[in-house]
Amino acid sequence: MNVRIVLAIAAKDLKDAIRDGRVLLPLLMPLALGFIYNVAMPDVQKPKVTVAIASADSTGLPDALRAVAGSSVTLKFTSLASAAEVRGQITSKNADVGLVLPGRFDADLAAGSAPQLLLIKPSGVATNGAIYVASALDAALRKMTGQQPPAVVASETIALPRDRTSTMIDLGIRKYLVLGTLIMLVAMIAIYVLPILLTEEYEKKTADALLLVGKQADVVTAKVAVGLVYIAVSVPLLLVVTGLSPANPPLFGAALAALSVTLLGAGLLLGAVVRSVSQLNTWSGIPLLLVIMPVFLVGLGLPQWIETAMSAMPGSPAMKVLVDGLSGQAIYGNAWLSFAIMAAWAIAIYAVLIRILSRREA
Repeated sequence: MNVRIVLAIAAKDLKDAIRDGRVLLPLLMPLALGFIYNVAMPDVQKPKVTVAIASADSTGLPDALRAVAGSSVTLKFTSLASAAEVRGQITSKNADVGLVLPGRFDADLAAGSAPQLLLIKPSGVATNGAIYVASALDAALRKMTGQQPPAVVASETIALPRDRTSTMIDLGIRKYLVLGTLIMLVAMIAIYVLPILLTEEYEKKTADALLLVGKQADVVTAKVAVGLVYIAVSVPLLLVVTGLSPANPPLFGAALAALSVTLLGAGLLLGAVVRSVSQLNTWSGIPLLLVIMPVFLVGLGLPQWIETAMSAMPGSPAMKVLVDGLSGQAIYGNAWLSFAIMAAWAIAIYAVLIRILSRREA
């Protein structure tokens, strides 16, 4: 393979693509979809609980409750002068729950004299905030007195069968759909945009000239490099606009690279088989559907035989590794198997592609 020839062909294709506006599709699509996701599907925020508290003296109870809550709940405390003001805040729905502490509360608590505090909740069905604060008070008070827990609670995790929406729940529906859109974007560049470059070479009779100065591998490498440039620009735009940041960047990047190389080969194979751009526009929807459909179904917990069939397609294993890379957790695991499936597809696709180009040259 001649690197100089590859770079020259790739530079020519990029200039042609920018000149006729084909680059606009992969660049504008992530911006538009990202805007829709950010406006219509904002990330679910962690619950916020407003606590109205009245205490004659300074107290460490708010800090103790925050320590118990950790990062799971955002606690906001509003300091008031009296129990009446606390009740007014709850009546006006400006607070979820109220606490009224007597004088010398912290000192009496430390002395072990069991001071009495007043918990004020709204009438009727208790709000989630009131329920949470009521349940967290005991742990917070024990923390303030330095008491040890009455027992050490050990935890054990049991893997349960995945239900229809378990992956979407684990990752978040918005993030799951962004990943699906990311694969859709790569597939459109690979199967819709890139094959036009090769098909037009044969329509304009310029493919023969390229093969005179380089081999089939040089032409294929140059076209793949153009597709990778498209993807290298479009995918980061999508991630930036949607505010996603992979927890495991190496795994995420490796999955994206493996999928891109595989699909770019499939797109070039399609471009080598069809005879015109009009035929390409007619038939490109079928491979697009075969790539994209398993991606959006992979997290639905379908029957085992359907999941096995979908796992044989390159989009499904790529989605699984991307989910693990984005979350930083082994939600699916077995990344090596997913990479092996994509590698097998890539080897087969590029072998057939080189053979078809050789026969068309002959």
